[in-house]
Amino acid sequence: MELKQVDYPRGNEKVIAGHKLVFAPLPLGAIEKYQDQLSSASVPITTIIDVAHISLKRNYPDIQREFIADEILDMANMEEVLGLIINSSGLTHNGEKTGEQSGE
Repeated sequence: MELKQVDYPRGNEKVIAGHKLVFAPLPLGAIEKYQDQLSSASVPITTIIDVAHISLKRNYPDIQREFIADEILDMANMEEVLGLIINSSGLTHNGEKTGEQSGE
């Protein structure tokens, strides 16, 4: 899949599944919506997918949530991706117990 990128992407870069992706800082509205979940020791998988989508959509306006959930994120990289997003947004995360709740 060819991802159309904005002219001046900002954030932290990570190569995943052959795609060089730049994870942008979250907008304040997303931080407000997800702050309780992001500050907990157990971030639901649904939240990780949602914030990854919000972050990537800032640099790749056409990216779909389903693509992120099915092709980009997996159990091996979700903690690192969450950390990239959290750090680029100026937040902190202790890195423990991520994804234990499915959010379903």
